[in-house]
Amino acid sequence: MINSDFYAEYLVPRKPSAVDLLKKGLIGVAAAALAAGFFLMFFMMFPLNLAGVGLIFYLGYLFITNIDVEYEYIVSNGEMDVDKIMGKRKRKRLVTAPIDEFTAFGKLEDAPEEIDGCTTVLADDGYSENRYFADFVHKSAGNVRIIFSPSEKILDGMELFLPRQLKAEFKKNRRANSGK
Repeated sequence: MINSDFYAEYLVPRKPSAVDLLKKGLIGVAAAALAAGFFLMFFMMFPLNLAGVGLIFYLGYLFITNIDVEYEYIVSNGEMDVDKIMGKRKRKRLVTAPIDEFTAFGKLEDAPEEIDGCTTVLADDGYSENRYFADFVHKSAGNVRIIFSPSEKILDGMELFLPRQLKAEFKKNRRANSGK
């Protein structure tokens, strides 16, 4: 009997890449240059230039913090939701997948070749060796592969709802890897 009242969530911060750091630096330099130009342009209108400079720095802050990304995995009653959180304030649902409809699941290094036209949802931290994949067929997107870095609790919850064949393979691989 499957426990249909399972709930687990896990938050994974994405490691910033060199491009992300470059974007942050360029946004900071651009904000400082715009603020200086705005201040000098409206030098005689003192309250206006302070408000404008403040607004420019606030917008720069928003753009810089939106580069910071976290992924949240939620396993609840047989479904896995993957959300992207930008700047700790803006959330976007990337995908909802019924776990019992997975066609393949396991460690990323054991993943089969992707099917042509497959949509890949990359939602991992970018540095972990604990990377998993899940393949399924979505109603509107077709073949989908999720790449993610789950916690043990998320894996335990997913195991409850996996199709029988995938569950047997997953348990066997998990036992083999825990013996190392």
